[in-house]
Amino acid sequence: MKIALNIEWVGARRGGAEKYAGIIARALGEAGHEVHLFARGVDVKELADGITVHPVAVRKWPGCGWFHAYQFASASERALKKEDFDLVIGFNKTWYQDVYLAVAGAQPAVVEHSLKRFECPWRRAFHRLGKMFSPKQWMFKLIEWKQFRGNARPMHVIAPSHFVARQFHEHYNLPRSRVSIVHNGILPPCPTRGAEDARTDFRAAQGFDDSHVALLFLARNYHLKGLEPLLRSFVVTSREHPQARLVVCGGRHQAEFQKMADKLGVAERVRFLGFVDDVHQVFQGCDAFVLPTFYDPCSLVVPEAMHYGLPVVTTAQNGAAEMLTPGREGFVVSEAWNLGELAAALGQLCGDDGLRKRMGAEARRRAERVTMQARLRELTEVLEQFGRNERPNSSSRQAA
Repeated sequence: MKIALNIEWVGARRGGAEKYAGIIARALGEAGHEVHLFARGVDVKELADGITVHPVAVRKWPGCGWFHAYQFASASERALKKEDFDLVIGFNKTWYQDVYLAVAGAQPAVVEHSLKRFECPWRRAFHRLGKMFSPKQWMFKLIEWKQFRGNARPMHVIAPSHFVARQFHEHYNLPRSRVSIVHNGILPPCPTRGAEDARTDFRAAQGFDDSHVALLFLARNYHLKGLEPLLRSFVVTSREHPQARLVVCGGRHQAEFQKMADKLGVAERVRFLGFVDDVHQVFQGCDAFVLPTFYDPCSLVVPEAMHYGLPVVTTAQNGAAEMLTPGREGFVVSEAWNLGELAAALGQLCGDDGLRKRMGAEARRRAERVTMQARLRELTEVLEQFGRNERPNSSSRQAA
């Protein structure tokens, strides 16, 4: 098939959805499809050869950054209409598409869950009020209206989890026939160094010895992904298990959390690494992965951690939790602010080497079934079925 992918940015530096767009583009190209990518910016190092990139220019107006998402969606629509494609796949905040790959979730749910990162009800109410008067949120609502309301172009939604699928049913009243579920998959990493050497070097650089248990937190948005409740829970964990260490990386803005760790009295046991270009060594040097997120449609970093044999602790607000059997590959806590539940899960992993290793082995076995190759087969089935049976005017663009 001749397939167009429509997303504003592509690349791991921009976030999970942007990283996944590159993975999908590569996988579709390797499967023999003709892939065209319409984007405002692309990290070409993350793309395979043979993918055609169509730059979509957005005029920058001073002080109007909130308008860029709408500008891109409109400009990409004009660009896409100039060519004929068998299928147009959009990712987030675009409206001209046949299939909407909802890796960023449903916008109303994103807003609602992100507000829960404020533990204080008054702060939460204040930020909710700010959202109501935010021009950026107005633009998101307008894009949402063009996607699902009014004279919206009919499209099929592919949700990355049952968690997200329920949100599309609830917020947009979409019939089940218009929503499919395909969990995110990963391309198995190809480390350039042996696992033991990488682990030894990383732990030596961080001052860890064999007795230390390193818990890894990897995310771009530390606020949304739950670093504050993790640090507060880690106070209890480190007191009960002095061998526990916490490794924090992925984000560029960490000063606030470094001060928080110092105030909580755990700064000496927390390593802040900032953004890391090559995370293979970090995964290989740690013993468990923790992501107490407030909202994640289906976090890619969870199956990545599992691939490295790390047991996972995450929340029920992460679609990737559906990949776990609690107590087998890790633990799923009810919510990020349940600090007691979170600390208990961390304590079990830190205090029982045998349990941690058994869970890590189960996690690695489970990760072998969630590769991009397996997910691509599921995704292709949905795309081909949509192309044959549901897509308007499909007779003029036959699926290959």
